[in-house]
Amino acid sequence: MISDLLHKQIRFSQLLFFALTSSLGLGILLVVFQLFVDTQSLFGSSNDLLGNQTVIISKAIGKDNAFTEEEIETLKQQDFVKKVGSFTNGTYRVQGSVSLLGMGGMSTDMFLESVSDRFIDVQDENWKWSPESRRVPVIIPKNYIDLYNYGFAPGAGLPQINQKVISQIPIKLSLTGSSKRKMYDAYILATSEKINTILVPKSFLEYTNQVLSPDIEVKISRVIMEVTNPSDPKLLDFFEKNNYQYFQSELLSSRISYFLQLVLAIVLGIGILITALSITLVITNINLLILKNKQTICQLYFLGFSRKQIASVYHKISYKILGVSICIALILVVICKFIFAPFLTILQTESSAFSLIYVFIVAIVLFVVLALYYTKHTNKKIAQMTAVNTSLLTTEI
Repeated sequence: MISDLLHKQIRFSQLLFFALTSSLGLGILLVVFQLFVDTQSLFGSSNDLLGNQTVIISKAIGKDNAFTEEEIETLKQQDFVKKVGSFTNGTYRVQGSVSLLGMGGMSTDMFLESVSDRFIDVQDENWKWSPESRRVPVIIPKNYIDLYNYGFAPGAGLPQINQKVISQIPIKLSLTGSSKRKMYDAYILATSEKINTILVPKSFLEYTNQVLSPDIEVKISRVIMEVTNPSDPKLLDFFEKNNYQYFQSELLSSRISYFLQLVLAIVLGIGILITALSITLVITNINLLILKNKQTICQLYFLGFSRKQIASVYHKISYKILGVSICIALILVVICKFIFAPFLTILQTESSAFSLIYVFIVAIVLFVVLALYYTKHTNKKIAQMTAVNTSLLTTEI
């Protein structure tokens, strides 16, 4: 009976309009969240297209092009710099040799460098070394393998190798310093798509520098920085003022990464704004529905019906609006996922079905939170309505 009385002033077209308005904001929120989950690999350091916002700088070639501690501290104090790491190289001559089964061996002069682990895009528990270790892990640039496979190997009649095979190739490192010479066994732990140098653990480089060439000062050859905004004009002005050299391609990749993250943030902000406006609209219209039934509500309360019984009618209305909005928003997410899938493939990432699971979880959380908010607001409004004087119980002419 209560439901029939209170539904007289409610039109189905109104409820559908409220649901469609609310679903627009919720749909944008869930679509952006789904894109955020699917594109996480793009913004990870292991991705060769959009890695962390890092840039490697060096000084112009000259008599002394090493960075001093004062210069490093100056870099750390810049407001556009988040993290600073330094490259250090070996103070000895390095000769590396490999032996391929049935193909003989080859050797070449090479170099070794180390950098702070937080800037390395390889996460492996074997990336460590101590004087008791039997072998030295090495990380090489991925393009070295590509150059070997597509350039050197075909012309030399050697087999091509993949990422799994290279870790099994035995490497001998002959290190000749100013005081002594030592041999080490090494292996390629992984390849890096971010840092274009041959890396060894920092502990290994520090130890061998001290043992082989204790009389030679270790210098910082290059600096790697994670910046806040690679498009910041102050960043480029700082480089130009101090005559620091950097790779344009690295900065361009960082700018693309920053731009895409900024676009996602803007769209997310728009979604939050539309959602907030739609929630306000739904609340406003629920208030109007309650006001239209003001006299009926007060009469029902006077006749002995509890506020909870009266409010439950409007609870169901708000739950239906919210439920329809969430369902429409989820349909939009699924449609957008199939539309965006080809573009994500172009950007070297895959659209995972697991992102939909996360979206459904977020949708459930949104439903519960908004349902609780609507319930609390409706209860408060009904309580205010039934607190008016009894003159409202008279029949209006």
